[in-house]
Amino acid sequence: MVVEHLTPAVVNDLVDRVARARRQASEQFPESRQRADDPSYWQELFEANAVALLSAFERVRLADGHAVRYRFYGRRGADFLVRPFVLRAGTDASAMLRLLDWHPPPDSSRAGDPGTSRDVELLYRHFHFEPTAAGVFEYWVAMQELWASQRWIHSAIIADAEQFAQLTAAPDWQVERPVERVEPAIIREGDTSQIAVLLHCPLERHVVTFHRVRITAEQSVEFAESILVAHGPRGYLT
Repeated sequence: MVVEHLTPAVVNDLVDRVARARRQASEQFPESRQRADDPSYWQELFEANAVALLSAFERVRLADGHAVRYRFYGRRGADFLVRPFVLRAGTDASAMLRLLDWHPPPDSSRAGDPGTSRDVELLYRHFHFEPTAAGVFEYWVAMQELWASQRWIHSAIIADAEQFAQLTAAPDWQVERPVERVEPAIIREGDTSQIAVLLHCPLERHVVTFHRVRITAEQSVEFAESILVAHGPRGYLT
């Protein structure tokens, strides 16, 4: 078993590349009220976002001749219900769009529904990533970006002790569980890996949560544990 911690510089570089890719896609498909309920519009936007993201990743690659496609199922509040999958580039996706049912993304408390069993075949197995701690971490971020859950899109990775200290020193913050190190840890053992990471999410209320994520031998993403580390004031949705 090998345990490695990623430096803040490595994490921040990845976060910056993801942010630029998101902006590129949003500029290509500006929000349109006229198409707010048009599934094809959102599918095109998410697919353009996937193209921009994959071009930004340095340690993750989609299999040659393939493309990430989407089915859009509507909204739940401010959350977009989508499901990513991979097909050969240029393939007509209409049959797949009729067959795919929605299920929650990996970071949902409802993850593990029966529909997730096909995600290895339809999504994860089409990707290759560098067999290093940074490669494992970038693969996890790539899959989180493709699933694009509301919680993930509004979350920030905490990778620096000073960043954590400044955040939790603000008014109305309380640290429930002090942490010795905040840099993401990657534990590699055989064909599987685990990621230990702190995320700051400001939705219902500001919280910092410790997550333990498992990348299986089949490259599926499983959130194995979630622990509240600190909480702050009310968030965006209150």
